[in-house]
Amino acid sequence: MVIHKLKATFGCLDGDTLELQPGLNVINAPNESGKSTWCAFIRAMLYGIDSAERAKTGFLPDKTHYAPWSGKPMGGTMELTHGGLDITLTRSTSSARAPMRNFSATYTGTGDAVPGIDAANVGEYLTGASRSVFCSSAFIGQGAAAVTGSAELERRIASVVSSGEEEVSASEADERLRAWLRRRRYNKRGAIPELENDIAAGEAALRRVADTVAERDRVSAELERCTESINRLSDQLKNTQERERTSARQSFERSGEQVSELEWRCSQAERESAKRSAEAADRFFDGMSPDDAAQLARTEQQRAEELRRQSAVRANLNSFYACAALCVLFVILAVAVSPFELIGTAVFAALGAWRYTVYHRAVDSARSAENELRNLLSRYGVSSAEEIPELAADYARRRAAADKAAAALEAARAELARAREARRADESRFTGAQESEELRRLSWELASLNARRESLSSRLAELSGVISALGDPVAIESGIRAKQDKLAELEEQYDAIELAANTLEKAGAELQNRFSPALGHRAAEIFQRLTGGRYEDLTVSRDFSVAVRRSGDSVPRGSLYLSAGAVDLMYLAVRLAIAELALPNDEPCPIILDDALAYLDPTRRERVLDLLDEIGRKRQVILFTCA
Repeated sequence: MVIHKLKATFGCLDGDTLELQPGLNVINAPNESGKSTWCAFIRAMLYGIDSAERAKTGFLPDKTHYAPWSGKPMGGTMELTHGGLDITLTRSTSSARAPMRNFSATYTGTGDAVPGIDAANVGEYLTGASRSVFCSSAFIGQGAAAVTGSAELERRIASVVSSGEEEVSASEADERLRAWLRRRRYNKRGAIPELENDIAAGEAALRRVADTVAERDRVSAELERCTESINRLSDQLKNTQERERTSARQSFERSGEQVSELEWRCSQAERESAKRSAEAADRFFDGMSPDDAAQLARTEQQRAEELRRQSAVRANLNSFYACAALCVLFVILAVAVSPFELIGTAVFAALGAWRYTVYHRAVDSARSAENELRNLLSRYGVSSAEEIPELAADYARRRAAADKAAAALEAARAELARAREARRADESRFTGAQESEELRRLSWELASLNARRESLSSRLAELSGVISALGDPVAIESGIRAKQDKLAELEEQYDAIELAANTLEKAGAELQNRFSPALGHRAAEIFQRLTGGRYEDLTVSRDFSVAVRRSGDSVPRGSLYLSAGAVDLMYLAVRLAIAELALPNDEPCPIILDDALAYLDPTRRERVLDLLDEIGRKRQVILFTCA
């Protein structure tokens, strides 16, 4: 079996196509590009989707996990070659409860059905293995390299080991019996459930004839009522549109008048604000807040008062005159009495000179303070220091009037903006650019009723077709009786085959214990090759747990002692050995690997690719990887 082309509407795949070749196919793609989805799609095309699976913690069933993201029905095609014949498999979905249940197998390029293939047995027909055997050998999903044992897989390997010829083994006979059983009944599928469903469908068809006629009459009456409601609602919508257009025109005219009036008020406020701002301009306090102006005025007043006190200080020459008199007296005494009296003359002369200097300094300081006071009062244009705070108070009054005018201007502008926005809204309603809530509601109700009428019309046509298709009740009853006879025959066959299968299973139980040595030997050869001789022994238990022994060690170790890469490589070797032992070699099915090389180093990855290339000479190998 060789897969040539896949086309899928499955999970993230929306009509995507994948073409494959015989031999080794390596599909290298980044994460989240759909590699695992393609693997699951191949499995679903071969074995279908188990609609009985239910979601549980940490697990989603395939019917949920791979529901198409696009919302389309799940389905796809697979083109392949089997037994020298080109076959096209098609699966589609007509009910969300049974994804990919619709099935066909035709010769590629024709509409001719391939005999012997149906939805229940197609996987086993093409691969030569049931779903459990295929998924434990040739199908290596992402993070699922470990092998899950099953009685069926054990029987297959044991039969090959025992006889060396699968077609004459007990497991093959058991598989054929089980296949016959599955053809007759497998869960809710098979010939028996199909006949039961056909009988139930026939009986339901008899009831549907009467029920469908009654429903057709009901739908026809509802369609008539719906049409009357549409006509009534259309008239109501038209009247509401006319009424709201008239109201919108009147509102638009009123809002225009209001905007004009507010524009005039705004211009008046602008002129008033400009006037008050000009009046508030001051050469002493301009740009200051009233508090800052008052503070400056108080500071200047205090300065003026200080200058006034300094200018009021007056010096006198009395001490100078006393020193001069004493100086003259000591001169007379020096002439009349003793020259030593000149010392006193010198002392009082110096004191007199110092007092005269102090007098002149005091006079100059008072004159300077007086001039500075005069200049300060002149700068403010006042005659006294007490008038400076009055200037600041006047400035504060003018500033407050200017601020009030500016606030009035802002309020006028805000009111004008609101009026203009209201006018634009009125204009939108008047021109039809904006609909009212009532118009939107009426339009939505009318659209809903039109959609309902279309749905009812379609339903009425459908019911008429169903009535025609159901046919004659007499013919239906005859078909039911024939199917009931066939059902009884199949149920007798099912009981006989089940008895034979159970007997054969007991007879072949002893052979099941012989598969482990052969499987372990072949897996050890593969594992030794992939690890470059690092491990020389590998054993597989009946429950498919694996232990390996490193070269030079005496004790084998389980998977918990190995690295992630070594564990993946170990189970890959077991899987490939199982594929050799359990799967048919005359028409080998593909081996499918999903990111099985993720944890391998470059050297081991290269060895695996060499081995897969070698296997690809005998059977198709499909490797999905991001490495």
